[in-house]
Amino acid sequence: MNLRWHPAVLLVLILCFALPVNAQVPVSVDGNSDISTAFPVEKPTQSYIIYGHLHKVGEVDWYQLRMTTGDHLVISLMTPGYNTPIPDIIVMSPKNASSLEGLPPYFSVPQGYITEIIRGQNPQKAEYEPLSSAAVFKVASYSKEITAPGIYYLAVVSPANETRYSIATGYAEKFTPSEWVLIPLNVISVHVWEGQSIITILTPFLAVVILGFFVISRREKHKGSHLTYSSWLANLAGLCYIGGAAITLVQMVRALAVTGPSSSVALTLVFAIVPMVLGIWALRIGRESHVRTMQNRAFLLIIGILGLVFLAGLIIGPVLIIGASVLPDRLPSHHSARR
Repeated sequence: MNLRWHPAVLLVLILCFALPVNAQVPVSVDGNSDISTAFPVEKPTQSYIIYGHLHKVGEVDWYQLRMTTGDHLVISLMTPGYNTPIPDIIVMSPKNASSLEGLPPYFSVPQGYITEIIRGQNPQKAEYEPLSSAAVFKVASYSKEITAPGIYYLAVVSPANETRYSIATGYAEKFTPSEWVLIPLNVISVHVWEGQSIITILTPFLAVVILGFFVISRREKHKGSHLTYSSWLANLAGLCYIGGAAITLVQMVRALAVTGPSSSVALTLVFAIVPMVLGIWALRIGRESHVRTMQNRAFLLIIGILGLVFLAGLIIGPVLIIGASVLPDRLPSHHSARR
């Protein structure tokens, strides 16, 4: 492997780490149709975007937020398109008063809460969300400084059937490792929520992995060589990295066709280009018949860790390449074990 290639890779990665991240962690929820099963937004000041679906008129989706004095309750309500049903959001604050004005007849207010209803309005334009490569249409927003600490509730209601919506909460962009690593799977759920089929979403990934596997198999057959287990894992991981980047780029183009140009696309490109660079690096290592050297194994481990950081390979890629970094070139045979 050409060692002069490594400084270029490291330079790209350093520049990417230096870019500011301005995005929200996507979360899909279900089963929160009653106040007793309200989805708990455990960190209400943290930046999340929550995706939901009201199937019929009369359904209510509930969310619970525990707020403290001095916090800011920041909410945006969005839909997946211009010609889709527009929901409303009801904010319930702890207070010894009640208000039913403007509420739908099927909605009941918990005792000891006062309500504010924020009506959804037809969106004027779409905004680009860089982490999920999606177009979002803001229909309502709300902001309030908390002076009375306690448990607050949000309820989403709609005058129409089959209402898909998303709620953006919080303003602090701090994510736990598990939240960050699971973003690729949550992003797929986002695109399904938009109305895309799972096959459509995964087609770029499957095309890269299947075609790449075919090309590598033909190459090795033509050379008359046999790759070891660790080399095959490195190759498959590299293809997963590139396939995941292909999904990101396809979804980016799809969203930008709706929203128009956006400066936020720079962040999306980071999460597409870096996995592609890492995938090519993995393929270069995987071309060797044996991943013999400790240096190569260290490189594979680095690629795996960076893959998790840059959301590469739908989690599959980093798992495979970390496995390749520790797997022996040849596993013990049955006969060797018996001896």
